[in-house]
Amino acid sequence: MSGRALRWLMSLARPTLDGRARGESRLTIVRHHRVYADQERPLYRLGVAASVFTDQVEMLRALGLGPLTVTEGLERLSEGAPGHWVAMTFDDGYADNVERALPILTRSRARATFFLTAGLIDARRAPWWDRVAHALVNAPAGTFDWVWEDGRLQLELAQRGRRRSLDMVLRQLRVGPAEQEARIASLEAALGVVSEAPCELATWEQADRLVAAGMEVGAHTLTHPFLDRLDPAEQSREIGGSVARIAERLGVRPDGIAYPGGAFDAGSIAAARAAGLHYAVTTRAGVNRSGAPRFELRRRGFDEGMCLAPNGHFSRRLARAELEGAFDGLRGARSGASA
Repeated sequence: MSGRALRWLMSLARPTLDGRARGESRLTIVRHHRVYADQERPLYRLGVAASVFTDQVEMLRALGLGPLTVTEGLERLSEGAPGHWVAMTFDDGYADNVERALPILTRSRARATFFLTAGLIDARRAPWWDRVAHALVNAPAGTFDWVWEDGRLQLELAQRGRRRSLDMVLRQLRVGPAEQEARIASLEAALGVVSEAPCELATWEQADRLVAAGMEVGAHTLTHPFLDRLDPAEQSREIGGSVARIAERLGVRPDGIAYPGGAFDAGSIAAARAAGLHYAVTTRAGVNRSGAPRFELRRRGFDEGMCLAPNGHFSRRLARAELEGAFDGLRGARSGASA
């Protein structure tokens, strides 16, 4: 039996709980990256189909859970009124956030927080994981040896092997920026790919539509490094620079940051405070209550596997159980995607 089928069966036997009945305030923050057209099948699927996202938003509205921005959700927690709320977030700043997610949100009078990778948007440069996916998609079929300074992998690029190879490569890139760039360059050379990956991030003009629609805009550093691999000065430049760039380009100063890849340390928290931010979200699954540390807020994924029944249809009961953390024990409450 698949993990999805097991969770779906467990959700049928599980009563849904209401935060008001418990007499407590709870905030669940969910993490998205992209919203795809229903027919899209990218090698690296870092998001949900538009129809699934629509179902998610409509469910949250029908249940009175939101979705809200993170700042709005934290305000509810501070007020201490009993209830369960869901804040919706998007990392990186892809154009489809504006072109697909925003219309769905506005139709439902829902809100969300969008964390922008300001330096990559400025430079119109594809994020590192998109460069990797581009290289693997455009490489010819075959077996390739990827060799870098202190490692080696054999990559099978048959039709079904590309996704497996992608997962293997991504695991080797959780390193500092210089080493990461060297490894990606060696991968591109090994695969013989010379074309540049297209930048699918939003332009500043598109991002301004988020602000105009009343959405919250947050920081996501300048270049999306793993912050725990940087020294304090570099972390301050990435975080403070991102806040300043967004304020300059959009005329709004972010209140919060999403740590790229969920990586952070004490220096990251200090840099976020020094930049004048009021909160930070992680990729650690869980529910936030009134005493939650504001620079280590828990945030869970909400992908298609968490809300589609075995027949492929959206299951409100399964999705609600996921939001309540019913299956965190099965997963070990581990973080999700790299971006």
